[in-house]
Parts: sequence; C-alpha cells; structure tokens
Amino acid sequence: MSGGTEPHRSYALCLAVLALSGCSSFAPAGDHPMSAPSQYRTWFEKTRACSGLNGDFDRIKWFVVDGDEFDCPSGKCVGRWNDDHSIFIARAYTENEMVVRHEMLHDLIGHPGHPDPPFGNPCPLTWATWHGGDTTAAGPAGPAGRVVAVKRPNID
Repeated sequence: MSGGTEPHRSYALCLAVLALSGCSSFAPAGDHPMSAPSQYRTWFEKTRACSGLNGDFDRIKWFVVDGDEFDCPSGKCVGRWNDDHSIFIARAYTENEMVVRHEMLHDLIGHPGHPDPPFGNPCPLTWATWHGGDTTAAGPAGPAGRVVAVKRPNID
C-alpha cells in the first residue's frame, strides 16, 4: 500500500485517543482520595446481585468531596461516576447506601444515564425508587442524628 493511507490512520487514532481521554476529565474542587469503608464491599455485592452484572470492586477509585454537595455538569451533585472507574461522593453522603450504590451501579453498567432497568427496577437506586432502611436517604443528619429534609440533589 502507498504511504498515503498511513497518515490518515494515525490521525484517526489520535482523534479516538483524544475523544476517549476527555470522557473522564471531571474532578470537582475539594476532592480527596478515600479508602472505601468495608461496608462498601457489601453494598457492591448487593448491587451486583440486584443488577445481575459482574464487576470488579477493586478497580474503583474512591474520592470524597468536602461539603454537602459539589458542582458537576448537571448542577449540584452528591455523587458522580466517571468512566475511568472513579467515584466522587460528597462528604455528607459517604454513609448513604443509596447514593454510594447508585454510583456503583454506574460502574457496573459502564455508562452515565439512568436506564430502567437496572435503575429503578430491579435496583431501586434513585431518589424516587429507594425504599431501603438507610436513615440518611433524605440527606445529611441534623442535630441529635435526625435526618434533615433537603431538596433531593443530583446523583450522576
């Protein structure tokens, strides 16, 4: 073959690499690496079970973001998944089973968005469908451990 097609292939490869590298560039201000609490592994297994999907818990890179919420492309968020297997959780929601499992489910399905299934049914991991026993589902705890009613923030 002539050398004329080789530059075209190289150019196409460069474009593909650039497109893929830009997909996971989200990182909120005030994020810090976090070791996943042991409870997260149990929640991951519950999420695998409800979705019927397989995944690798150990590939997830966990980050905690200072505060009750953080800026993200869809507005203010309490959780966010990136396709490089990084998950960001607002500090106030690190013990919120629904928020953490919601982001785990994104890692299992491998893309953003909330298709039903598996979100909603068979995995009720949205504000509208969550019915678990998590006492922090409505938001961060207030005085004396009471749950503070807040507007339901975004979980991407």
